[in-house]
Amino acid sequence: MRERKNPILRYMLVVSVFCLVCVIYLGRLFYIQISGRENTYDTGTNTRVVTIQAARGEIYDRNGNALVTNRFSYDLTLSYSVLASSGLKNSNQVCLSLLGALEETDAQDTHVEKFFPFEGTYPYYLLSEEAQDADSIPYYRMRKVLKAIGLKTDASIADIVKYYTSTYDLLATDGDGARLFDDDEIDRLIRLRYDMDAQSFKSTGSYTFAKNVELPLMTYVKELALSGVTFTVTAERVYNYPGYASHILGTVGPIYSEEWDYYNEQGYQMNAIVGKSGCEFAFEEYLRGIDGTLIIEEDANGNVVSVTVKKQPVAGSDVHLTIDIDLQIAAEDGLRENVEAVGGNCNAGAAVAMDPNTFEVLAIASYPTYDLSTYNLYYNELASDSSMPLLNRALNGTYAPGSTFKPGVAAAALTDVVIYPSDRLKCTGTYDRYHHPKCSTKDYHSSTYIDLVEAIADSCNCYFYELGYRLGIDRMKDYMAGLGFGEATGLELGGAKGSLASPEYRQQFPYAEPWQEGDVLSASIGQSDTTATPIQLASYLSALVSGGTRYNAHLLHSVYAFGSEEPSYVSEQRPLSSVSLAPAHLSTILEGMRQVVTGSNVISRNMKNVPVPVGGKTGTAQNGSKDDNALFVCAAPYDAPEIVISVVLEQGVAGGNSSLTAARILERYYRVGEE
Repeated sequence: MRERKNPILRYMLVVSVFCLVCVIYLGRLFYIQISGRENTYDTGTNTRVVTIQAARGEIYDRNGNALVTNRFSYDLTLSYSVLASSGLKNSNQVCLSLLGALEETDAQDTHVEKFFPFEGTYPYYLLSEEAQDADSIPYYRMRKVLKAIGLKTDASIADIVKYYTSTYDLLATDGDGARLFDDDEIDRLIRLRYDMDAQSFKSTGSYTFAKNVELPLMTYVKELALSGVTFTVTAERVYNYPGYASHILGTVGPIYSEEWDYYNEQGYQMNAIVGKSGCEFAFEEYLRGIDGTLIIEEDANGNVVSVTVKKQPVAGSDVHLTIDIDLQIAAEDGLRENVEAVGGNCNAGAAVAMDPNTFEVLAIASYPTYDLSTYNLYYNELASDSSMPLLNRALNGTYAPGSTFKPGVAAAALTDVVIYPSDRLKCTGTYDRYHHPKCSTKDYHSSTYIDLVEAIADSCNCYFYELGYRLGIDRMKDYMAGLGFGEATGLELGGAKGSLASPEYRQQFPYAEPWQEGDVLSASIGQSDTTATPIQLASYLSALVSGGTRYNAHLLHSVYAFGSEEPSYVSEQRPLSSVSLAPAHLSTILEGMRQVVTGSNVISRNMKNVPVPVGGKTGTAQNGSKDDNALFVCAAPYDAPEIVISVVLEQGVAGGNSSLTAARILERYYRVGEE
């Protein structure tokens, strides 16, 4: 790994931000106590605790490139306890003063009321279309608000308006009977109070009135000397490679009500931001910081008397991944190029690159994808998109492996001595046992009798039908399970386990056709009930080319405490399973895979710029009534692999079509075209 970037600058930034928050409070205190501008008429005091949000750890790739960093900003927040205790008249005035401050400083865009269910203005409201959609967030929030304020879920607009005008005394009059608030002010207060309820202001105790505020608004609000108003520092996640690694990095967000019991036991504040998916979720224990606390003492008029730091915040640790961002970009760009080049019904796919010596994941690509920097803005569109861009196909897409399964079957047959490398088996185009399945690759053979190397190179089904017959389903199943089929990869992000064909597996499905002896033939060429994810295929090939031992696939490389130059944790390999595989047998298999790459016009053309010899295996797997899926796995250099790649193109028609993605990754890995 490259040397980590100097953390001193980050440390100074965090300290500066923390100090600036204190300056805001202390400046206010100085203004009250020394300038003499305000007078205090009540000797009573009120003490409140303000959370100082700890900086979340940042995420780097294996070479020290920053993938996810923090951008610090200031939010204007309201304290429920202070606002509620100040009385309705004063709290309404605080709200209107803040809304006015937004206009005076041209900062209206910092205040967003997300969930208001009405269109129009008071008193002429209509229920918005979105709030009538049972699948929308405004609809969900409205039901939540109605329950919280004690109204029935079928409450009318008039009922809701009446609740807010009466609860917050918005129709109050002065001694002469004149209304205290005009219609515009009532409209603005109803909207604000509703948004507070929609964001559970009462239960959380804090409401973010404005986000990412700048100095003019901060100065203006400070001059107003409003009770219960606080400026807090928040850290927003910044994605330094927008649109890349989105499925890996994941998202952060607030704690949901159904999650609160768990996070409460872990010592989180209710308004904490936590990892929701991807690495943000998987490595939450390292990335999370420990919040600090600030004690603010105010007099009865809301004037700050003292500010005390009770507990300093502790920043989260930085996480370094095994991902190489250059390879990640090459994988995603290559996958997109590959899908577009195939065309037709091919519109999705996935790819994984892995170091077979360490099982470190170098790249995980899924297409179509999305941009984390605009994820929240376009979430509804992404979630409803029929192409499912939010699905991480590399980890959770399961596909019949097709002929990519054959090198493993060859290893099992050689290990169990049901075949010798030099044995030549007959292929006439039709297998002569059971239901007499065809060999679609007969025309590729140089003769009727072929050995194992040629069988792998030509992907001869009949040859592998015979290997499956000689092995039997139980021995084949046990060996392929040892290579990872139907088993968890150990990856921190999880993923589907796929399935491995066998009578026992079939019995789990009472309406499936009973297992027949001839089903072993389909199983031996990676069809039948066997499915795998792209990361499983990469893990399987890594185990095979490294001699038979399968370790846990992993994304975590190391963890650095904030400000430290030395890692506090470095991940270690864990063996998950192993199979016997003699070096001579592996060499035979790899030679067959080398000939796959050199013998195919499509694959050799795609690989022409790769400077090392590559061993690969195609797979063209049936996909129901749709076009066949295209698969390709490879290792480079083939005789001493240092990188393995798996690619799946949904409806890619032919296995060789998917080799373009692998070629683009290898070109980047070997720095082709760079000076």
